[in-house]
This record gives sequence, C-alpha cells and structure tokens, in this order.
Amino acid sequence: MARASAHRHLLIGLGALLVLGGCQPGDNIQMMPGLPSAETRSCATTGGFIAQRGRAQRAMCVHPFGDAGKACQSGSDCQGKCIATAGANGGLPQTGEATAGFCQADDKLFGCYAEVENGVARRSICVD
Repeated sequence: MARASAHRHLLIGLGALLVLGGCQPGDNIQMMPGLPSAETRSCATTGGFIAQRGRAQRAMCVHPFGDAGKACQSGSDCQGKCIATAGANGGLPQTGEATAGFCQADDKLFGCYAEVENGVARRSICVD
C-alpha cells in the first residue's frame, strides 16, 4: 500500500516536471481580460508589463524607463519627460516658475503634471 502511494507521488511529480519542462520563458505571463494574448506576450518580450492605467483603468503595455526618478532640468536629461516636483503650494508649479524635476517612471504617464525645460515649468496637462 505504501509502495503504491510512493509510485503515485513519483508519477505525479514526473508529470508535473514534464508539463513545466515544456514551458517557455514567456509562458508564465499573466493574461489580462480585454487584451489579446499575442499583445501580452509581445509586451513581455519588449521588457514591458501589463498594468491598468488611466481613468478607465484600461489594460496596456507599460515600459519602465531606466532613469526613472532621476533629478533632471530638461526632457533631454531623461528617456521620457522631465516632470516638475510639487510647487510651493503642494500642487503643480506655475508656467515659467523655476522648479526641480524628475524623470518619468515609464512610457504611460497619466494624471496631472508639468513638464520641465531648462529648469522652468513649461506645459501643464492632465491626462486621464
């Protein structure tokens, strides 16, 4: 009886190894409802990840930037945009106001922000 149980566990373990052994590196990608699996796989192969973003919380491929959060004075200092830090009042700085900035985290920027060019707040925008 114990011997049959040991054989059954061995067979289950071998079966699991065979199943897992056939997996490719991208096979464990989490699928998101509403996003085709081909797009999900393509996203992962380009270094992205699937996240829900924006006001509508749509699933999309997001690519992080290597310089995320780095201090900047202009967009040319970043892979993406140079975003203003909060102004004196805690909100967005006024256009033309001298301000520090940081490089955006990824290629899907949502919310309200002001871009920084040459150490000065430029355009402010809200993206939802």
